[in-house]
Amino acid sequence: MKKTGLYIHFPFCRRTCFYCHFFKKKHQPAFATLYLQNLAREFFLRRDPGLSIDTVYIGGGSPSLLTVQQLRIIMAAAYQNFLLPANAEITLEANPEDITKQQLKAFRNLGINRLSIGVQSFQELDLRFLKRTHSAAQAVQAIAQARNAGFANISIDLIIGLEIQTARSLENNFRQIEKFMPPHLSVYILEGVPFKQPPLGGVPRSENDDRDASLYFQARQSLLAMGYQHYEVSNYCLPGKASRHNLKYWQNKPYIALGPSAAGFMDGRDYRNYSDLKKYYSALEQSKLPQTRTKQMDRARRRIITGLRLLAGIPASVFKSFSAPTDFLLSEGFLVKRNRNLAVPPEKILLLNEILGYFL
Repeated sequence: MKKTGLYIHFPFCRRTCFYCHFFKKKHQPAFATLYLQNLAREFFLRRDPGLSIDTVYIGGGSPSLLTVQQLRIIMAAAYQNFLLPANAEITLEANPEDITKQQLKAFRNLGINRLSIGVQSFQELDLRFLKRTHSAAQAVQAIAQARNAGFANISIDLIIGLEIQTARSLENNFRQIEKFMPPHLSVYILEGVPFKQPPLGGVPRSENDDRDASLYFQARQSLLAMGYQHYEVSNYCLPGKASRHNLKYWQNKPYIALGPSAAGFMDGRDYRNYSDLKKYYSALEQSKLPQTRTKQMDRARRRIITGLRLLAGIPASVFKSFSAPTDFLLSEGFLVKRNRNLAVPPEKILLLNEILGYFL
């Protein structure tokens, strides 16, 4: 039986973070209620009781703003419309300030067995720069509480490349990580934020790329020294603890996506839902799938574009229809042979978008 992933997008946040590029709206309880009513309709339209869903990812937005009863509705819909095996990986994204002992107990009772905690930084200056609503102390407390509640599978998000960040402050973040050794880490470079020219204590915009690269490779070196494996551009894990759900994206495996702006991949076709709540609700009220578009990409091309994000690479046989760009990239060191795979070497990984351009 083919195993499929399920992504559920909750589009509401307490406040809008300037660095976040995902579709989101300001949270109000009434909005969440209307969203759940329409989400139930989409669940029904995409239902397949015989389809095995072995990974579920509830992201956003800020899904930790959902009440326990609202999460119970979502999980009930998943079980009613699909087949979820007992060993399914079920992830919930959570903000540190939303986590309480009572919630954590309820999450586990609902079958949620993996938390992705949006820490972003353990440094107060960084958190203020990012306009986060939690403190460094709350971040530490949230991780400790999750551990005490029995969550063994925890992922932590960190952001690097802030204009106020230094090599020392970044290293302080990893000293805190070392205390907890969470099974999984996502380390993202802050993007799309114009620097002041020049920022106080920082560097001019023209030097920003070099600075980001320096911090990126510092983070990589620190995490490798701690025993983490760098398995995807922005993701690290302890052995055997890679995100099973996210691997579906990079291994060209099928996944259903529900909610406004959610993007899925089923039956060899990519689809995306409306990034507009009115259009999303209107389609569902008419018993129509809320898709704005679908497309079918050449199978090998899609495998390359998604799979080269993995440090292990993908089988060399996938590249046989792209001999000219492949030979050029191998000769220039932008691709390397790794057993039977071709991969982007770690020192070139920040040039991934340029490398992928040769296959578009």
